[in-house]
This record gives sequence, structure tokens and C-alpha cells, in this order.
Amino acid sequence: MNVRARFARTLDSQFRHLGMDAEYRPQAGQAQTIRVIARRPEELYELGEGRIHAENPVLEFRVHEVPEPRTGDQICVLSRCYRIESEPRLDQHHLVWSAESLPIQE
Repeated sequence: MNVRARFARTLDSQFRHLGMDAEYRPQAGQAQTIRVIARRPEELYELGEGRIHAENPVLEFRVHEVPEPRTGDQICVLSRCYRIESEPRLDQHHLVWSAESLPIQE
């Protein structure tokens, strides 16, 4: 087994244990169930004397589940939907996408 295959196996284990089921909804095409890991970096913005708390989740998902994600596609996790806001980025091994997203107000 080569290094890439070992790394892919490790990532599959990580997504199986740390990931959550989600529904990927492309703008064109059929929705499908995938596994995602949501990273939620919190940012505080100063506004006068107050602060605004912003949550801009970065959703990570595997390339073999979604080979070509696009800006505007949606991912629904735990009854909350997010829209991919910028071009998704590949990791250095081309196995995982990272996509900045914003919650969709319903």
C-alpha cells in the first residue's frame, strides 16, 4: 500500500469518527448524502462599543464523494443549511475539499 492510499484510509477513518452526515445539494443535479467535518472559527468584530460574533463555518468533505463542488452549492448539516461562498480549495494530497460557507436564513 502506497503513502497516498494509507493517507486516504486515515482520512476515511477521521471522517467516519469525527464527521457528520450531511446532504450535499448542487445547483444542478441530484442531492446526495456525504460526510462533513465542520470547523467553526469564531470571529469577534468591534462595532463602536459593542461586539458582533460571526460564525463562518469551513466545511470539509472528501473528493471521492463530491468531485466538483461549486460556489453556490448547499450543504445541510443537522437541520441547518449552508451555501458555499467561495471557490472550494483542495488539500495538498487532493483528497479533501475545504469550503467557506454562510448559513442560509430560512
